[in-house]
Amino acid sequence: MQYLLELFLNGNLNQTLNEDFIKKQNNMQYIETIHSQLEQQSLIAILQQLTSGESIVRLKYELDSIDEEELYTSFIHGINHNERVLFWAYVLSLQCGLDEVGTRIVLDASKYHDVGRINDLVDPSHGERSASAIIELVNDPIYENPENMKLLQAIVELHSLNDTDSEKVRKKYGITDKKTFYTLFSILKDADALDRIRITYMQDTVSCLNPAYLRLLYSKRLLLAAHELNEFYMKNEEHTKGGKHEKYLY
Repeated sequence: MQYLLELFLNGNLNQTLNEDFIKKQNNMQYIETIHSQLEQQSLIAILQQLTSGESIVRLKYELDSIDEEELYTSFIHGINHNERVLFWAYVLSLQCGLDEVGTRIVLDASKYHDVGRINDLVDPSHGERSASAIIELVNDPIYENPENMKLLQAIVELHSLNDTDSEKVRKKYGITDKKTFYTLFSILKDADALDRIRITYMQDTVSCLNPAYLRLLYSKRLLLAAHELNEFYMKNEEHTKGGKHEKYLY
């Protein structure tokens, strides 16, 4: 992971990274968003914004702190997916002006939202399993406040369910701060959804991400950057597993 991280954070983005976006931007589900007044952000522009302050230092720390051994292992929902979801959750957290507690909850949720997976199929129950498991995976002092742990578990459980289940999940965990709950689950769900561009069909010309379902306005400006980040991983991320050299696309 360190190899990729250094390339990524050092801005080694000279290679063309918008090929995938060019191929998919005229898909029917993209047209309204792409041709609206929402200017698309590039990955380079986002990195420049992060490096202008201390945000890039925090990002590197958070990426390095993911406990890969606890993750579900797969091409689709493995470490690379978790890193990208964490990246987008951090970008969205900054954009939404979250305080440190909210940011901590969203980042922890991003790291371990899929630990309850048992396969790569559509599985609405994996969020609930992940919510149960995440208690043992986080140890920040903020969770000494039970309300913060409830928020963490609730947004993790909800990430695999429809938004229409949000009230049921909120009441299940006894969360009274509706505004914070809505903001946090919107960030996690959008961060997870932005990485759906890695999944395609129709001979790889149609993305499984539908921008219409993104909740935050700023998320709709990140389609180009999401394609570029995934393409960067595809071109650069290599791991050696079990003595066999493999390229992990997802």
